[in-house]
Amino acid sequence: MRPPGMEQDMRQSMVATAAMQLFMRALQATNMELQQMAAQAVAANPTLEETEPTAAPGEYTPIGAEGVTFRLDSVTEAPSLSRHLEEQLRRSALPPATEDAALSLLQHLSPRGFFEEEPAAIAEQEHILHRHLKAALAAIRDLDPPGVGAVDLRDSLMLQLTRLGEEDGLPMQLLREHWDALVQHRYADSARTLGTEEYRVIDAAARIARLNPNPGAGFAPEERMIVQPDIVVERDGDELTVQLTGENVPKLALSAAYREMMAEQADKKEVRQYLSHCFREGRDLIRAIEQRQQTILRVAQAITERQRDFFLRGEQHLRPMKMEDIAADTGLHTSTVSRAVNGKYLRYNRKLTELRRFFTTALPADSGTAVSPETIKAKIRAHIAAESPAKPLSDAKLESLLAADGTPIARRTIAKYREQMKILPAHLRRRG
Repeated sequence: MRPPGMEQDMRQSMVATAAMQLFMRALQATNMELQQMAAQAVAANPTLEETEPTAAPGEYTPIGAEGVTFRLDSVTEAPSLSRHLEEQLRRSALPPATEDAALSLLQHLSPRGFFEEEPAAIAEQEHILHRHLKAALAAIRDLDPPGVGAVDLRDSLMLQLTRLGEEDGLPMQLLREHWDALVQHRYADSARTLGTEEYRVIDAAARIARLNPNPGAGFAPEERMIVQPDIVVERDGDELTVQLTGENVPKLALSAAYREMMAEQADKKEVRQYLSHCFREGRDLIRAIEQRQQTILRVAQAITERQRDFFLRGEQHLRPMKMEDIAADTGLHTSTVSRAVNGKYLRYNRKLTELRRFFTTALPADSGTAVSPETIKAKIRAHIAAESPAKPLSDAKLESLLAADGTPIARRTIAKYREQMKILPAHLRRRG
């Protein structure tokens, strides 16, 4: 027999866990995904209602700045699958040769996240050594979302099961040995061959059906899309203010009419229990959205403080920064920081920047101060912008100029960054 009060403690713990999971879902979600969550909740919960219409596209009013409306004039690319994967690779601390090979391979992924050619053939085209190919493939196939880097659907599903620790189960066996029978729904044939019951094969097929057949589906296409900011940073002299825009964030409230109904139906236990349940779920969602907004604001404020030089002096002053740094500044867990910056954008000086772009690895400099890849890219762009059209700077010349600036960078790294910025090599930039 449980001690008195134990069941109540367990119920409270379960409620707390559910509320935390809801908050994490809301925090991870983009504004569009949050709108979908809210719309589904409003449709399913009679006690929830939306109190304000969604803001018009391209307009927002920062919280705390009543009556001030800004128009978004700039656009940026929404996160694509390739960009999402590239960012993970650069944070993975891979050996340079492996990273270069992996970045080259990424260019050959389809929008679904599958290789359009055999990786060995791609390696031959890209002059990737076999030992680097193996390590690069392993790195790509270990990225999120699970299932990317596969050669086909079957391979992707097997990767997903492996990631879930289900490589030894019946679903994996069906994928490995009975693919044709599986796609043709010949479950009885597979059961006979495997010496098991047909219902077990059907259950295994249902497990496979719950995997993701299109890992790239949740990402934007490569073409440019309009993105609304979540955060706006404004400058007044050397002072920076950070505000939530509230753009397209659903505004929810609990229905007063249903509160009255609950009071009127106080003598009807089932009605009261149902409405009480609905009110509790509605309250949890409203609180989750509020906590989401405040967490995003805390993280954005910490990022802005650490990156003051970026905002005050220009992008070439972007500092190396890890999510662990922001976690330490805010007292949040690193995974919470990661969720808070997922798909969120900051607007400053009429430009949009994805919050994840502020997190960069450190590169050594002669000054003893680490610099970020973005700083190096900014220097490369500045040198190329000032070059003579008749005598453009080669990668070797850029290498010597950067070394003179106190940032010695290998020529192949310069070439890699130049290509990432879609800047042509010197002989193709020559004019006149």
